[in-house]
Amino acid sequence: MRTEDILWLGFKSLKTRKVRGALTILSVVIGVASIIGLVSQTAGIQASVLSTLQSLGPTTLLVTPARTTTLTQADIARMMSIPGVEGVVPVVSAQMRLTRASEVVQVNVIGVDSIGLKTLLGEVRLLDGEIYPPSNTPLAIVGNGVAFSSTQGIQEVYVGQPITLEQPLGSTGRRITLQVAGILDKYGSSAFLSTDNSIFIPIDYAMNIFNRRAYSYIIVKAANVESVNTVSEYLTTIYGRNISIINVQQITQAVSTIMGFFSILLGSVAAISLSVAGLGIMNIMLVSVYERTKEIGLLKAIGFKDRNVLTIFLSEAMLVGIIGGILGIVAGAGASQLVPTLIGTYFGSSNLGGGGGFQGGGAGMQGAMASFSYTPVITLDVVGIALITAVSVSVLSGLYPAWRASKMEPIKALRYE
Repeated sequence: MRTEDILWLGFKSLKTRKVRGALTILSVVIGVASIIGLVSQTAGIQASVLSTLQSLGPTTLLVTPARTTTLTQADIARMMSIPGVEGVVPVVSAQMRLTRASEVVQVNVIGVDSIGLKTLLGEVRLLDGEIYPPSNTPLAIVGNGVAFSSTQGIQEVYVGQPITLEQPLGSTGRRITLQVAGILDKYGSSAFLSTDNSIFIPIDYAMNIFNRRAYSYIIVKAANVESVNTVSEYLTTIYGRNISIINVQQITQAVSTIMGFFSILLGSVAAISLSVAGLGIMNIMLVSVYERTKEIGLLKAIGFKDRNVLTIFLSEAMLVGIIGGILGIVAGAGASQLVPTLIGTYFGSSNLGGGGGFQGGGAGMQGAMASFSYTPVITLDVVGIALITAVSVSVLSGLYPAWRASKMEPIKALRYE
């Protein structure tokens, strides 16, 4: 019997029972869409975070002080004297509120010099304007999420425009006015700070307006990858537990490992829905076998062998897997593009209003999740695995009903009422 005839008979059965066939296919669509949607999210987040880490470079170390410790200019000189250190970038950070149009947005104000800004961001990508000069001036570079509305995507802050920030301090408050010198491109999720929800100003000016004599954290650049461990050991020897050291190289490895396991976990959870769909396929096909008993008897009476009947029913199950798998891939790809928007809207709205008072050194890093922006990554491997899984589950689920159909005796089948 020709393959095209077998496929046509299988498709004809689905076409004849449209509602039942559509619901069976829908169960496969949901399972495949879940796999594509969930796995693509973890892959997208991993790619975004690793991209940020790689832009910072494997030679970067982040040094943060303990609660009872302060990092001053003397520490900058001390770190610069460590063998293998190429550069040291001090950073001051605080949380403030910006009134933008009709909404109040909580932002991270980051004080860093123009040269250190390149180290902090890895690469300074400006949509408009320019980097502020290394001077004690009220100039600012605004993150993309600050310049553009998170809900409507409309630009509300422009180069050359003055912006006023407020920092509540008990019953009083601190207000500063800055001139926008540049607007950054969209960076998305970041390792150390929320770039899109931050405003960057010269560090000397930040020290003055915040009345600070100590830095929030310091970024240390090693001369090469081989020097990273040596520099870290020197810092630990000098400061002990008075500081915390974060190694970009170690974070990269940890993120890759964690997200890999997380991707497998989510994929396994999504695969459960395909297993449930498989039970549904088996149930529907068993019902179909009983309903088509006379048809099976007639097919055998005119010369169809057991293997022919088995193949016809398996082809029907395979078509359910193929059609459901393809539609599930399309649905999963579409749904996966909506998830980052929904997450970004949620995290963005969670920053509106609120206290936003001064929180010291970790302000920049505490808001890193606020700019939760990434692009889902759908690879051919994931698509192939999802489609193969859908077809395999469908065929395996239809195997027992198809076997039952193939083993029917023609005379009993023709007499069946």
